[in-house]
Order: sequence, then C-alpha cells, then structure tokens
Amino acid sequence: MKKIKVVILLLSCLGAKAQVANFYAFFGLGQSYYLGDLNKSSFPRSETINISYKGGVGFNVLPEIGVAVHLTKSSLNGSDFFGDLDGNGDRGLSFVSPLTDFGINVKFRNSFGKQGQYLAYFFTGMNRFMFSPTVTKDPDSNINYVPEKGFKKGGVNFPIGFGFGYKFTGNIGLVWESALHVTYTDYIDGISKNGNPNYRDAFVDSHLILVFRFSEWEGSGKKSQKRSKAWSPNKVGEISCPRSW
Repeated sequence: MKKIKVVILLLSCLGAKAQVANFYAFFGLGQSYYLGDLNKSSFPRSETINISYKGGVGFNVLPEIGVAVHLTKSSLNGSDFFGDLDGNGDRGLSFVSPLTDFGINVKFRNSFGKQGQYLAYFFTGMNRFMFSPTVTKDPDSNINYVPEKGFKKGGVNFPIGFGFGYKFTGNIGLVWESALHVTYTDYIDGISKNGNPNYRDAFVDSHLILVFRFSEWEGSGKKSQKRSKAWSPNKVGEISCPRSW
C-alpha cells in the first residue's frame, strides 16, 4: 500500500505542475474471472464471475498517450466441475481466492483516428497482484490430494486490454474496458503439481468506469483575457482544448 501512495502522490504532483485539464480520476464496478486448470473455458460461466471494484488516477502525457495508476479489488474461483474439458470432474477440487491488483498502465488513445464525444483506446502495463487461495476437495473424490504449500501468493502480471467510452460533458465521461492479465504463476488456484504445471494461470476483468476530469478548457480566449488590465483584441490567442481522457 505504501508503494501505491507514493506513486499516486508523484502523479498528483505532476498533475499540479502541468495542465490540470489533463489530470483525471476514475472509479468503476465490474466483474472478474479466472482462467486455469480449474476453469479452462474461454468464456466465463456464471459460477466463476465475481464482482470487481476499480479506482485510480490518470494523466494524459500526450494527445495520444496517457498513464494511469489503479487499484482493483476482487476475488477469483474455479472448480473441476466447471468446464471439465479433460475429465477432471472426478478429481473434485475447487478453490476461492481474494484478489488485489495494482499498477501503472499506458493508454494509447484515438485508436481509430480523431474522436469527439466517443473515444477508444488500447492499454498495457505492469501490475502487482496478490492472492490467497483456499482449496477444497469434494467428499466423494477418491484422489490422493496433497495440499501444496510454500508457494508465493503474489506476482507480476501484464494486462492487455481495450476500452470504449463516451463523454457526456467536458468533465464527465463513462467508459467500459476489459483486459486479459497474463501471469507467470500456476498457483492462483493453489494447484500446480496436482494439475498441469506447464499451464500458467490468468484472469480477465472488465469494468464500467465513471471518469471525472478536473478542468475542461484552458487558454487565452477573449472572455478570460478581458479580466486582465492588459487585455487587447490584438493579443487574443486561440482557445486550447485539453487532451482527451
């Protein structure tokens, strides 16, 4: 949590020194689901979908590139009885785990050319995530399951995602985004040696996000310059539009 506070404070300082119009905050609600030995279906089943919360701050460095710091809280679960592609139903293993994910992502906006009220973007980055699986075995299972211990309950993941949105005003907008989080651990479900250790676990999340930008316009238009004693029609410049969030 200390690392998150430091990064958010640093990003806040950048926003204070740069154009406030390029600084924004966001909060969203969505869902997440796990992909691994205990759920190999590419599409989520209702039993594996969990509520997910996401919030953070962002800053638009360039018109086409922005950075965002986020924190996501959710949970993951899976079972041999969900998407039993390899006949693992007889194994009878299930798991549930809390999930905390935070990191810095880079957004590549205006993916489909210049946009007005609508926007689209791709994003990637590097996140740190923590999990703590609890594994249970079905009472009717006859396998000799030995609980695995000593594995790391955290790691790095690389999100690959996209988003679409609509700006209601210059300050408020709504976006939907989704990402696949590629990891380098096979222990999100707490099972590796009892499954396929060569198959890395992953998870997917998607959120409907409310975005709030702190300022809409900045520049030197006539209305703003008239407030100055040195105002002159010859000194009026173009009003500059802030970079889209």
